[in-house]
Amino acid sequence: PGVPIFTSAMAWNGSADTMGRCCLEFPVELPSLKERTVLWNAFLSRAEWPADLTPEMIAEKYVLPPGSIRRSVREARQQMLIAGEGTLTSKQLFLSCQRQLVHKLGSDAVRIESPYAWEDLILPVSQKKLLQDACDQVGYQNRIYQEWGFQNKVAYGRGVSMIFYGPPGTGKTMGAQVMANQLNLELYKVNMASVMSRYVGESEKKLDYIFEQGKKSQSILFFDEADVLFGKRSETKDAQDKYANASTAYLLQKVEEYEGILILATNFLQNFDNAFCRRFKFIIEFPFPDRERREAIWNHVFPENLKCEEEIDTAWLAEEYNFSGSQIKNIVLSASFLAAGEGTGLSMHHILTAVKREQQKTGKHMIA
Repeated sequence: PGVPIFTSAMAWNGSADTMGRCCLEFPVELPSLKERTVLWNAFLSRAEWPADLTPEMIAEKYVLPPGSIRRSVREARQQMLIAGEGTLTSKQLFLSCQRQLVHKLGSDAVRIESPYAWEDLILPVSQKKLLQDACDQVGYQNRIYQEWGFQNKVAYGRGVSMIFYGPPGTGKTMGAQVMANQLNLELYKVNMASVMSRYVGESEKKLDYIFEQGKKSQSILFFDEADVLFGKRSETKDAQDKYANASTAYLLQKVEEYEGILILATNFLQNFDNAFCRRFKFIIEFPFPDRERREAIWNHVFPENLKCEEEIDTAWLAEEYNFSGSQIKNIVLSASFLAAGEGTGLSMHHILTAVKREQQKTGKHMIA
């Protein structure tokens, strides 16, 4: 007698014997943007909200069920008390939301810390504007598709997919870190060695799993050297070519269906299949820095607390040596270790010694 209620994460297929009972099925979906906003307002009083955060902003950023929203608020309050602070911070709320996202992405990807801000990224204005536009597409996704009704117009392809291309050391990984920092999202770099397999169908299974975990984590998936995986389709001559082309077509489908944030980085855009390029929302070039940007990088790479014995002639270094941003960072770091080993402050002598060693890596040698 009575009304039994069963709950499950999966839909009922209707195959069980109901013994003559009337069975009603009620799908409980994730709350919409408007419903999540109402929930955040219900669990957190107006006086508790940080000045730089609104219920709409956090509801738009994290798609959480009601129980997870309530736990996020409780955990953020606990962190506030542990820190001895009188008010909640947006960072505490973001971190507590991220802890509610249960996934197993860490087994096939490495989480990358995102300490960089926009001022750390030395790029042409047009490239920076594209990155900011990509952040806007991520930040306002739920509003566009749910509140404004575009989910009825766009059946698939709602994710934000990007290709970063350019020579090594020009800031592609840093660009992904800046975006993750701007959006307060975790960044995971996919381990390509774990994805690639010599067995037929294994790479596709692994990628399918990674995309599924990426969806659960609501984080940014970053594929470095992605042309290895997303290469051009070739003319079918044997069974191996047929399988390789089928694998590429499968990847194309997964990229199009994925509703999260996907960044592919490559040194060689020409190696990508044209079908991939058409389906990515942003293709952003990271060019090799010219003299002006090299000088900006040299000036920006020195920490404020760095002790210098003399003024470092960054203008001359930028004019004389054609280094990428990554190489400049390596040179300054190496020179700082040399100075520390000698017990002195940094000098041009240390910088030039590090320059010499950096050039030797590529077979170049400095004259006296």
